[in-house]
Amino acid sequence: MSDDTSQKRRKRINYLWELSGATVVTLLLLHNANRPATSVRGPLKILTPPFTADKSEIIQELRDRNFQALDIKLNSYQKDFEDNVLEEGNLAIAFDAFAFTDASLSAILDQWVKSEPNSYPAHLARSKYLLALGWQLRETERGDKIPEQQLAEMKRLYRDSVSEAVAAIKLNPKSSIAYASIVEAAKGVSDYKTLDSVYAASLKNVPLSLSTRVAVITALRPRWGGSHEAMAKFAEEAQKYAAQNPRLESLKGFVDQDQGDIAWDAGKLNQAVRDYNKALEEGGDFALAYLQRGNVYDLLRSYNDALEDLSRANRLRPQDTFTLHALAYTYVHLNRPKDTLAVIQEYQQFAVLPSDLLSLEQWAQNFNAGSGQAVKIGGN
Repeated sequence: MSDDTSQKRRKRINYLWELSGATVVTLLLLHNANRPATSVRGPLKILTPPFTADKSEIIQELRDRNFQALDIKLNSYQKDFEDNVLEEGNLAIAFDAFAFTDASLSAILDQWVKSEPNSYPAHLARSKYLLALGWQLRETERGDKIPEQQLAEMKRLYRDSVSEAVAAIKLNPKSSIAYASIVEAAKGVSDYKTLDSVYAASLKNVPLSLSTRVAVITALRPRWGGSHEAMAKFAEEAQKYAAQNPRLESLKGFVDQDQGDIAWDAGKLNQAVRDYNKALEEGGDFALAYLQRGNVYDLLRSYNDALEDLSRANRLRPQDTFTLHALAYTYVHLNRPKDTLAVIQEYQQFAVLPSDLLSLEQWAQNFNAGSGQAVKIGGN
């Protein structure tokens, strides 16, 4: 055999070897991507003191126009936060109650602000309500896709919400929830100049706040014009305060959590679970990662895993409407109508019940009445 022939043969062998090696690597990657994802759960680590805020009680006091009681309660939660930064979660839950978009609450909140113009809770409560109405109008994530009239009304609601939040900050410069509300409104209209200035002000007055930072880091997501690099940098900068507020460590998991959301949107559910696993490894136990992983496990029909994750999210952040919504579906899939009804009844005490939960409620009521059977319900 000539040297040329031998050399050509060796080249063909090398090429085939490289090709087969690349094929094996590709097959391994596909196998890993498609293999069922699993999660390892240790004991849940809750950093916050016991929660005392109850959204349903707060809404009932608002309906009763018991403004003085609300002022006392909400100011006490604010003082607890100023004395102990780990109480901020309780404070956030309390003011989240006012994100209830029930139209009947509008006049009551107006009356509260008018009767008590020097009440920081009154202004912040109305700010949260208006902000929720604005986000309700925003049916898509890009402003140029919203009808012009709807966009104008949305911007008006955001603007009025910001005005009320500014009034709250003037009355109490340590109102971290008010800063977070302004950041949320600024994100909604892509006003990054306002976002940056408000965050800078929050650092001067409430440098240990997690709520303001969560509002900022979510605004840095790629879907809002940011990047994962910017999110990672922001999370890392916050760690210099982690010794004083260990809950700030959760920010380190937000990039992986967002990557999980992207994988979920692309239908790559097992990859999404692995991303959420990494988010919890990086950021510790935080509610958002458990919520999203629970949602994906439900879609994968791993209902016991879904229930465990959603229960953890509910313990870390009680009375969250997204968590309760997901729990309702998982209880349906587990054929647990009484639990389905329980979470839906809790949900509607501080949020407008959407049509899909009305359908689940009807199924659970029929099931309990003996006329229903296990049915297939659309994904959540």
